[in-house]
Amino acid sequence: MNSVLIIGGSGTFGSRALRLLAKSGQFRLIIGGRDAAKAQLLIQSLPDGDIHFAQFDRKGDVDGQLRHLAPWAVIDAAGPFQDASPTRYAVPEACIRHGIHYIDLADSRAFVLGIDALDSAARTAGVAVLSGASSVPALSMAVVDRLATDLTHVAAIDIALSASNRATAGPSVNAAILSYIGQPIRIPRMGIWIEGYGWQYLARKSFSVRGRRPIKRRLVGLCDVPDLDLLPRRYPEAGRIIFRAGAELFVQNVTLWLLSFAVRWRLLKSLSPFAPFINRLQKLTGFLGSDRSAMSVSVTGSDISETAAEYIWTLIAEDGHGPWVPSFASVLLVQKLAAGKIPVGAGPAIGLLSLLDFEPLFAQFHLFSDIRRTDLPSPLYARVLGPAFMQMPKPVQAMHSFVADAYVTGRGRVRRGDDPVARLLGWMIRFPPAQEDVPVAVTFTIAPTGEIWQRDFAGHRFSSRLSSRVKNGQTILTETFWPLTFDFHLRGDADGLEMEIQSWRLLGLPLPGFLAPRIDATEQVRDGLFYFDVRIALPWGPLIVHYQGDLERDHARQP
Repeated sequence: MNSVLIIGGSGTFGSRALRLLAKSGQFRLIIGGRDAAKAQLLIQSLPDGDIHFAQFDRKGDVDGQLRHLAPWAVIDAAGPFQDASPTRYAVPEACIRHGIHYIDLADSRAFVLGIDALDSAARTAGVAVLSGASSVPALSMAVVDRLATDLTHVAAIDIALSASNRATAGPSVNAAILSYIGQPIRIPRMGIWIEGYGWQYLARKSFSVRGRRPIKRRLVGLCDVPDLDLLPRRYPEAGRIIFRAGAELFVQNVTLWLLSFAVRWRLLKSLSPFAPFINRLQKLTGFLGSDRSAMSVSVTGSDISETAAEYIWTLIAEDGHGPWVPSFASVLLVQKLAAGKIPVGAGPAIGLLSLLDFEPLFAQFHLFSDIRRTDLPSPLYARVLGPAFMQMPKPVQAMHSFVADAYVTGRGRVRRGDDPVARLLGWMIRFPPAQEDVPVAVTFTIAPTGEIWQRDFAGHRFSSRLSSRVKNGQTILTETFWPLTFDFHLRGDADGLEMEIQSWRLLGLPLPGFLAPRIDATEQVRDGLFYFDVRIALPWGPLIVHYQGDLERDHARQP
């Protein structure tokens, strides 16, 4: 019988992996740790398993300990894995030297991504070295892969996790979270990398599963997880990818959010030194809140019929069963290893498990999940134009058919007028200076209420917010260059798109039509590319700005 050493086998997640493996009866199990009394209590609660305890210190003589125990495989559930020291891979490296398979429950972005460096040595030794066998990235990636099978184009991926306050996390989990709160986090956005900060970008998230009471409006904030690197590699066309998580209680999330600014503004180097205090506080407040946790994965895109849709997988854990979920992937991978279904080599634990693999384990606990599809409304310009939208050239349609955030590039030129009033209006709206043949980029941020366009001419940016409204029984386009708002009538045909101004407002107050700027805006196709031409002048003639150029929808820069 193969023996499996579980480092941290009496901890929050390690003990659950141990119980599941003991129940299978496939393995001889060794609890590796420093607390013999705690391990013995756990062993006594599982009288039918072949379970033993062994002293094990991840920071000690790992080679000597592995040589003595000689396990067939190791599951490292101890953590934390945020350690950036040169010895952080001491356990998997020792496993390779001794021909031992290795699996860990790491959720550290750097640790999981860096495991690839051991691939050659693992292949030579004939062992599997897998990192991230937990809720992220093993389960989260399996869910994304399942949802994406029904889409021909993936436009956005949004993952959120909310933990029950009563199902408290262990010290290692708290230490991992505190290590990145307020720290810079690279986020993939529309083919480029932008910078966010840990536990910021707070959002309200609700979780709903058919037949269960929904979990409503919990706060979640930005987390630094391996998925933020692994998903862009797997789905490079996705314009928005984000991962948020949060505690159950509002006050906990807001407190961490406020503290994140102390780190972001360099008032504190890190919140990691506060880990012991947070652990004690968590125990004192453990009676508050509920015993319900949740996770959701949303994938937005278009299917084979070009219908925009959002697929959402949601998991709700009742009765404090949420902490079982992070242990599932390691158990499934050990079983697949024993069956000879895992290739040798080192890498993140993704692409090896499907959502179907997890579902029998969900069924053993109070874990309830489902998948829902929601067809999304037509893009903004399609709603405004109606049937005329489909009459326009394909490149013009494509530029207004994004179902999630997007980023396109091209070339352009800008002319500016010299009239003092024109220069004042140009300064208010932040129009770019005059320039010839410069790189142009447009970032489209898509929301249910409309779109935000940020135009970038060689580093000079200006933005507008677009939406629709009904006026005199007609759907019109509204564009706001704060503090000015313009209403446009759109005309679309085989030649392209034209925009005609109908009215305008300042801070919401109507302005006389005879004072409105003259706007000539067209979109056409030239040499197979989308071509824009926008000329804005004062009502008495002088030019404010004239910008024009081409854009290519599939010319986005990749991460």
